[in-house]
Amino acid sequence: MLLSLSSCVSYEKFSIEVIKPPKFAMPPEIRKIAIISRNLKYENDTLQNYQAVDRRLVKDKIKGNLDSLARVICIDSLASKLLSQNRFDSVLVVSVGTLTPMRVKEVRPNMPEWYSKFAGQTRADGLILLDMFSCFYSRSTENAVANVVTSNIWSFYDCNKQKITNRFVQIDTLYWDGTDESGKVKKIQIPKKEVAIPIAAGVIGENYAKHIQPSWTMVYREIMTCDNPEFEKATKLAQKSEWDEAAAIWQKYAESKNKRNKIVSLYNLALASEMNGDVEKALKLTSQAANASSGAFRSAENEAVRKYSGILYQRRTEINKLRVQDETR
Repeated sequence: MLLSLSSCVSYEKFSIEVIKPPKFAMPPEIRKIAIISRNLKYENDTLQNYQAVDRRLVKDKIKGNLDSLARVICIDSLASKLLSQNRFDSVLVVSVGTLTPMRVKEVRPNMPEWYSKFAGQTRADGLILLDMFSCFYSRSTENAVANVVTSNIWSFYDCNKQKITNRFVQIDTLYWDGTDESGKVKKIQIPKKEVAIPIAAGVIGENYAKHIQPSWTMVYREIMTCDNPEFEKATKLAQKSEWDEAAAIWQKYAESKNKRNKIVSLYNLALASEMNGDVEKALKLTSQAANASSGAFRSAENEAVRKYSGILYQRRTEINKLRVQDETR
């Protein structure tokens, strides 16, 4: 009986882009930025001129300055992202070759006068430091896949406060497996190391930019539907972003005596409210949907409603953070 009551309810996933606040928000008085690579490497990081091919460690036949190129691309990618939002008056990139490469046991902050020196030379309000950059390429010829594992350490020095106010350890893996972003198989050429490393470096820079400034991110939502022809019609409208037209259909069932129809309608009306920018209304509707779906017979729908409600609470927090950050600029 429980199965028959819930079996007709299904979900249609779709993607949207939302703007998310940064993990670290710089003070509004930071208007001039300088980006510097400290050129540090761990002493035990000795695989720069190696790669893994079919699980075997292989030394590169031709030695190149791929590591230096990757750091240049990484920092340029970051600078481009910072400039795109008009948050800063200037973004200065200090040449990657300015500092001599150095092997260290630990990546530690430099002496205070070192930071003061670069603050004075660049006349920056803040220094973004790529303290350590490392990456490793591997591929499988049998399965036609490859990946680049990156490990990096960033820090931010506030020139006004004369101290490091944020340190970020960044570990990412970029994959190539012959599929596109939606997971569909495509004939994509698996890049060799000399191509893959620069691509990964660019992604690293972009991902760090998301750590320090607002960024657009792809997220997923689900439309709740069932075998009601009207709901199927509403789902198709929503999938075409015709949310007002879809909401008009769901609204007709929002007070239905049929519990299933009521739950589906309230859940989807909350979704439509979020798509129209009204998260507060969406939260009120999920609260109604949670009450309507309480009890043993609608536990699956209740779980879906509460999961979406949690997403909405997080989204409200993010929007409030963005609003505060915008007001302080």
